[in-house]
This record gives sequence, structure tokens and C-alpha cells, in this order.
Amino acid sequence: MHNGNIQKYKIDTAQQTRAQICAKIAQIDLILESLYNTALVSVGNGDVAEYEIDTGQTKQKVKYTSTTSVTNAIGQYEKIREMLQAKLSSRVIRLMDSKNFTR
Repeated sequence: MHNGNIQKYKIDTAQQTRAQICAKIAQIDLILESLYNTALVSVGNGDVAEYEIDTGQTKQKVKYTSTTSVTNAIGQYEKIREMLQAKLSSRVIRLMDSKNFTR
């Protein structure tokens, strides 16, 4: 039976430390910077665009055949960055019984 008390749940993000999350964001920022430059070159010449990134831990060498594929990659990396950024801020979810809403 519902007793009218508000229950609060905190999402635990302790799987990764703040420093680990920030390091991942920094790596994504390097990739994004290179992708933005690649997109500009791709738009300018319409040729196959290529970029290479060495983060010290990993090396990536990628070829894109169109500006659209570069911008799609940018969008995907930005989504991942947003997810990681959200882990840095504490979030609280407040659950309420439907009886608390006016109709």
C-alpha cells in the first residue's frame, strides 16, 4: 500500500571515475576536431577524405567516400560525448504516484 512518501533513487555512476570519463571525452574531442577538418576538406574537393588520429593509446586511420558519411560519424561521436558528459553530472529521478497529478 502507498504511504504517500516520496521515494528518491540516485543513479550510481561509480563504474568509471570522473578522470576516466574526462579522458574519454578528451579523446572524442580529438576525433571530432579531426572529423570537422575532414568534412571541410571533403566539401571543398568532393574527393575521398581520409584522416588519422593517434591518441597515444590507439591509432585510427579512416577513409570516407562522401561528406555525408563524415557528418554521420560526427553525429555519432557527439551522441557518445553527450552520454559521457551526462555521467559527470549527478542525476536524481523523482517518482510520483499518479494521484499527485491534477486531471
